[in-house]
Amino acid sequence: MPELPEVETIRLGLQGKIVGLKISDVEIRLPKIFQGNPKDIVGSKVLNLRRRAKILLIDLDNNLSLVIHLKLSGQLVYHKDGKQATFGHPIPFAGTVLPAKTTHVIFTFSDNSVLYFNDVRQFGYVKIVKTSEVEKLKAIEEFGPEPLTYEFTPEKFKEIILKKKMPVKLVLMDQAQIAGVGNIYANEALFLSKIHPERKANTLDDNEIKKLYDALLEVLKMGIKYGGSSENAYVNALGEKGTMQDHFMVYGKAGKPCPKSCGGTVKRITQAGRGTFFCPSCQK
Repeated sequence: MPELPEVETIRLGLQGKIVGLKISDVEIRLPKIFQGNPKDIVGSKVLNLRRRAKILLIDLDNNLSLVIHLKLSGQLVYHKDGKQATFGHPIPFAGTVLPAKTTHVIFTFSDNSVLYFNDVRQFGYVKIVKTSEVEKLKAIEEFGPEPLTYEFTPEKFKEIILKKKMPVKLVLMDQAQIAGVGNIYANEALFLSKIHPERKANTLDDNEIKKLYDALLEVLKMGIKYGGSSENAYVNALGEKGTMQDHFMVYGKAGKPCPKSCGGTVKRITQAGRGTFFCPSCQK
């Protein structure tokens, strides 16, 4: 599932391309993906793009917003010229020509540019919501503080960690505690801070909490810097793969030597149904 860095990469990629444009047409190819009446947004202008956790928000000038959740395999791919687009690189599960079988919604803008919503697993969605009610949506109102913002202070992070008795990795992934962090970046942050993923969160001391806070921000910023991680379906707004996967330290590297050359070997265990990767030597 695309996490904070992936959705932020898409937001940044679209910000300079569709803001100020009017939506001239909406083609819905799979009705279950789209919630709302598309006629309500045709003719409206894009004012801004925001992100909340792993959800992209597109604010329009008619007091409506598009709430877009990519879920497991959703893609938002922009093309500057017309509904039939050919790309110089293959897009996972779509190919080099869009629309494809995995294309379920097509937005056309006033300059003839197009935004395709693709989703091979069909778990994602596009929803029309009043802008004033976006924060009241159940999918959004329960989110914890947003990393990489002023509200996510070391003190706030310490408060979150110390009040939980569950394994620290699960706390990092709990969207009600911290918004936008998923499996990949939780693994990487714990390795960087040398904390075992099964440690109970409330047993961490002040030094460990500070190291984990710094590590979490570092790996999230790395994810944005490298355009997100493309292990499966994720691509940026131009349909290009990110390169964060080339910089993974432990995620997906079970059986390989520890990147810190400690002599240990990366191990994989399962926590809450998700793969956890760590170095038993570094993360005691």
